[in-house]
Amino acid sequence: MPTQAKAGKIEELTDKLSRASIAILVQTQGLSVKDMNDLRKKMRAAKVEFQIAKNTLLRIATERNKMAAVDKKIFNGQTAVAFGYEDEVAAAKAVTDYISTSKVAVLKSAILGGRSLTPQEIEGISKIKGGKDQAKAEVVGTLQGPLANTYGLLTAPLRDLCYVLQAHSEQLNSGTTAE
Repeated sequence: MPTQAKAGKIEELTDKLSRASIAILVQTQGLSVKDMNDLRKKMRAAKVEFQIAKNTLLRIATERNKMAAVDKKIFNGQTAVAFGYEDEVAAAKAVTDYISTSKVAVLKSAILGGRSLTPQEIEGISKIKGGKDQAKAEVVGTLQGPLANTYGLLTAPLRDLCYVLQAHSEQLNSGTTAE
């Protein structure tokens, strides 16, 4: 039975996991206080909430959120969690940028859509140019192009017929007024 403080922490983590679009787990063991403050400052600038969490409490929070696809092996060692609420790509980019400059912090895993991601998958997400909105716009553009062409091809014969009829009508009207 968890203590009152732990139960409160579990509820807090459960709420944050349910609201977060991505939760990135980082091992920060060995970071100095100065480096940790620098990391927190960079996360705040990227609109990412960063906190240290106990593995057991984090595992219980994932279970309460019915995230059965999350690999339980990711909950080992010291764990800090970066919660990205708005843009998964921006959060992944902020964390991986810091990890690449730090010699101590290590990317462990992430939770996205109720399943765990590998560090390589997180790095792949962080390399998406322009962020989440740009990726959505590219998908829409990719779908819209062929649809617009198809629409143009299907409406071309009717449009051309209208032009021919209009030209013929103008020819008839100009012929009657001239006579």
